Amino acid sequence: MNNQNYAIRMTPIAAACAALAFAASSPAHAQQAAATKAEDGAVQEVVVTGIRRSIETSMAIKRDADSIVEAVTAEDIGKLPDVSIAESIARLAGLTAQRVEGRAQVISIRGLAPDFSTTLLNGREQVSTSNNRGAEYDQYPSELINGVTVYKTPDASLVSGGLSGTVDLQTVRPLDVRQRTVVLNVRGEHNSNGKLNSNTSANGNRLSASYVDQFLNNTLGVAVGYAHLDSPGQQKEYKSWWWGRDNKLPAGMEDVVALKGAEVTASSREQKRDGLMGVIEYRPSKEFRSTVDLYYSEFKQNTTMRGMMWNSHQWSDVTYSDPVVQTIGGTRLLVGGKLVNLEPIVRNDYNQRKDKLGALGWNNTFKKDGWTLIGDLSHSTAKRREEVLETYAGLGPAGSHITDNAFQFNIPTGSGLPTFTPSFNYTDPKIVKLTDVGGWGKDADMHHPIVEDTLSSAKFSAKKELDGMFRSLEGGVNFSKREKTHADTNNYWFLKNGRAPATVSSDLLQPSTSLAFAGIPAVMSYDVLGVLNKYYDKQPDRPDDQALQDWGVTEKIATAYAKLGIDADLGPVPVRGALGLQAVNVDQKSRGATVNAGKLGTISGGSNYTDVLPSLNLNFDLDKYLSTTNLRFGAAKTVARPQMSDMRAGISGGVDATTRMWNGSGGNPNLEPWRANSYDLSMEKYIGKRSYIAGALWYKKLQSYIYNQQTAFSFAGFPNPSAVIPIQDIGTLNRPANGTGGLVKGVELSGAIDAGLLWAPLDGFGVTGSMSGTESSIHPNGPGTKEKLPGLSGVVSNFTVYYEKDGYSARASRRYRSAYRGEVTGLFAQRAFSEILAERQIDLQLGYAIEEGTYKGLSFLFQVNNLNNSPYQTRQGDPFSGGSYAPERYTTYGRQILLGLNYKL
Repeated sequence: MNNQNYAIRMTPIAAACAALAFAASSPAHAQQAAATKAEDGAVQEVVVTGIRRSIETSMAIKRDADSIVEAVTAEDIGKLPDVSIAESIARLAGLTAQRVEGRAQVISIRGLAPDFSTTLLNGREQVSTSNNRGAEYDQYPSELINGVTVYKTPDASLVSGGLSGTVDLQTVRPLDVRQRTVVLNVRGEHNSNGKLNSNTSANGNRLSASYVDQFLNNTLGVAVGYAHLDSPGQQKEYKSWWWGRDNKLPAGMEDVVALKGAEVTASSREQKRDGLMGVIEYRPSKEFRSTVDLYYSEFKQNTTMRGMMWNSHQWSDVTYSDPVVQTIGGTRLLVGGKLVNLEPIVRNDYNQRKDKLGALGWNNTFKKDGWTLIGDLSHSTAKRREEVLETYAGLGPAGSHITDNAFQFNIPTGSGLPTFTPSFNYTDPKIVKLTDVGGWGKDADMHHPIVEDTLSSAKFSAKKELDGMFRSLEGGVNFSKREKTHADTNNYWFLKNGRAPATVSSDLLQPSTSLAFAGIPAVMSYDVLGVLNKYYDKQPDRPDDQALQDWGVTEKIATAYAKLGIDADLGPVPVRGALGLQAVNVDQKSRGATVNAGKLGTISGGSNYTDVLPSLNLNFDLDKYLSTTNLRFGAAKTVARPQMSDMRAGISGGVDATTRMWNGSGGNPNLEPWRANSYDLSMEKYIGKRSYIAGALWYKKLQSYIYNQQTAFSFAGFPNPSAVIPIQDIGTLNRPANGTGGLVKGVELSGAIDAGLLWAPLDGFGVTGSMSGTESSIHPNGPGTKEKLPGLSGVVSNFTVYYEKDGYSARASRRYRSAYRGEVTGLFAQRAFSEILAERQIDLQLGYAIEEGTYKGLSFLFQVNNLNNSPYQTRQGDPFSGGSYAPERYTTYGRQILLGLNYKL
């Protein structure tokens, strides 16, 4: 961690905090902000709405919580302050988002990857359509979420906490609204990249409707919400495959590192999501309340990708002319010249994905004579179906030596796109034919990933209010069962007539796709599914990757907890908080496949373990010494259960012909959690209802970390179709295993300033912001390695300037995340890592609301998400021997422009 850089970056925040502290010292300003007097001396109630209401409510949640939390609430029903849930959460102190296909999708808390946190909906753990545990937040429409609370220190009553934190999404409670409310939202959407593929659109729309009402003398409440999304995705991308030496360069350039392959693509996505939320509350008396809530969404995505890729490795016939070499970090990189004898591959791909996500919960609460009894039942389910199709075309099959002798290239080593200039016209169907240009042994390829995830749970608890230094005693149990399965069937497709190259008929051709953003004029485009059905034959299922892709994990978890509420005095200082304890027993089982030279078998395994997790949260009221100031302390033992793909039982292995010893790779059904001891210290100063400053230090000592290790393993019963007889059944297996941990620590600054506190003419203006710095000693590939902890950005900052008054509103936000090692989807949807470079994204929002007259309740909104068209850039995951990295990916997603209206009855 570079402390000097931190000082420079934190200067604006420090200045804002100093100004806020000055404002706090002025009683006149605070008094002016509290209320206004009418001429007759009565206090007028000021109703705050919109952005300021969201800040005010979120601050109240943060201030009143026992734990250290961050919160964001809706500006109004059906109106969160951002385009998506993930973007709203990513603006909180210490949190950040990772973009996936241009959307903020997964969240990292305090530098730890998404799988270290837990996502709840109305206090209940949720399943995921991802391959692991991390929630994909774009599955949750922002219009249906009323608020989000992020617990940075654990609360013992949250029986599904995470190691880095817990994100609790909340829907509206109709009996708390106390009036009939109807909200309608309509927005049109446009992507500034335009229509990259002919059969797609750059335009979309968003529609939502919410209805909240009360019946039977306010004893029955109903809330229903519906949200429809039709969002275009238009993506321009360059991606390198890998870099290396052993190239066919002129003499004296043997040490030069060259690009071994690359691709330039234009992808267009049609993304449709329909979400439904329903809540029924029944409160026949003050003592009893019963709530049933339902959430359901369907997400459909069709992706058309067209582009060009090529191999230029040392095993091909490719040579170089006019080489341009640049030295970076002691490594000589080939950054320009001409590729000779290159055989580019024209790609026309199509992906279909359909997700279904549902959650049902029933909560019953009874309160009487200081007792609170709760019974809660829930069920959550997620399903993902996908088809990933690749087709290939080019000048001829691999090795046909129909060459492109002047494929010029120029690769920038910093920011920006490379350029490539082919000498052939790759839009001409007379010379570009369907064929296996790359020599991959297939003419087309299709994968069918399938994910299913279900979770059922039951929680029962009792709480008794007490007198004295302990304000309450609470205890309860929770039982849950989660089952997740993942499968992927892979089929090769061969061209008819003995795999002879085929010319695409004119009825299946479509307008060519431009790749001019990277120098390539255009490539031939066609109806991918039509071509597949006309020219190819489907081959049998391929079993080779079943050990990696086909698995099922079952977890049965029993949790008992106790929580003692604290409300006491430490000398002259009031202290409140909670002391908690959880005992968590996990019974896990996993099944998978064994694979050796195409011969399949089955395998299973599992483990049972118990963790005892104490937690302490203390909030010291320092009002006697520093007005409206709280000092918070948290200490806890926390855990995060392993990634489910790591828990797979599947193994791929065989017998080495030389050593006659077994070896292989696979998952580990006996994995135990990541475990950590966590400590937090936070100070918060509140000034008025919409201004505060806060600073926090936190420290996590991981007792264990999971990384791949070579372990002894018995291959007894493993299929062995080879003629090599092993010396013994015990061999070596490369698989995830529990190992030593390390440190993760950081600092956070956050605040909100109502500018009217500083100077009355600035009433309506305000700023919010946060900055965090994180560092870690953990090397996730084990001792002696250099790779960074996935998801950890050294510096994360968010800054928003807003204005809201007399119906007018404006907001500009900037989100920054320094470079980090991210988990991405690699070849054939497998887990991979990349060095993702720093991102700076700017969002803009303008609005006007009619506050009086016939059209009161009508408001207009204009939004631009990713105003600066911030690129997504990566570099190769591992450095060269000299320590330098090569550029890997450069992607732009365009600006997301929305214009619409909101009407509230």
